[in-house]
Amino acid sequence: MPADERSADQDPQGGLTRRRFLIGSGLVAAAALAFGGAAAREPPLHDWLARVTGEGASVGSAPTHKGVTLVSSTLRSRTVAGPVDYGIAWPPGSEPGKPLPVVYALPGRGGGPPMGFADFVADAVEHGWVPPFAVAGIDGGSSYWHRRSSGEDRLAMLFQEFMPLCRERYQLGGSRRRRALIGWSMGGYGALLAAETHPELFTAVVACSPAVWTSYQAMKLGPGDAFDSPADFAAHDVIAGAARLAHLQVRIDCGRSDPFWGYVTHLKAALTRPAAGVYEPGGHDAATFRTVAPAEVAFLGKAFA
Repeated sequence: MPADERSADQDPQGGLTRRRFLIGSGLVAAAALAFGGAAAREPPLHDWLARVTGEGASVGSAPTHKGVTLVSSTLRSRTVAGPVDYGIAWPPGSEPGKPLPVVYALPGRGGGPPMGFADFVADAVEHGWVPPFAVAGIDGGSSYWHRRSSGEDRLAMLFQEFMPLCRERYQLGGSRRRRALIGWSMGGYGALLAAETHPELFTAVVACSPAVWTSYQAMKLGPGDAFDSPADFAAHDVIAGAARLAHLQVRIDCGRSDPFWGYVTHLKAALTRPAAGVYEPGGHDAATFRTVAPAEVAFLGKAFA
């Protein structure tokens, strides 16, 4: 059951503001140094990615946009040890309890609810560029959004606990045409995996710089712990399962300097129809994430419309 619910006005600490998101672009050079080599390695960038997307920060703060209403809370999960933080943001003109479409936002490795994306949604809604929709972010942990040998299973938590909570407690989603997914890095992989696991539940999926690999061996050259075994990788290989996205609207954003870029080209090739997205100079960095965020909001708004 949800616990410790509090409104943004009651707990104005942490979180991602527009100013912090813009400041994050100054970390680009440091990020490039942290990656090193050609292997796709996420772990050295945990703290940096947290500052970029708002992951890992206290959920209880309001985004900079004054029209956003943010509720933060925790849920107790049967498949994740300890309380799981979540945040839900409503754009200007909406409030908790108003039925809206919802995009489930999945953070990168080690990240908490990535609520900074709600700032961009609020701007677009206020200008009339997209219809209003909510952003529901959830703590990502570091287990790559699938059942692990430890027993942790954040994908089950998403489907069996968080999505029903959003529907029943907050009246969000409710039908396939009113649900979508977005994720960054590890969360981009998770968004793709969720969409492939239950494509009938979503109308669209957005993966920004998704952490994907073409083989278990390739993953071992990177973080090394995203899957428990070659069999675990095969069971949760989103490139091999890309055909299951055939009836969804798909957007994949990845800079050509991103260490995951080579693997993303295989993902693109595996899709049965072309995905929207930006594949231009850019890396696994704040500048790239910031640049593509407005287009991602527009894509989701069109999907919901």
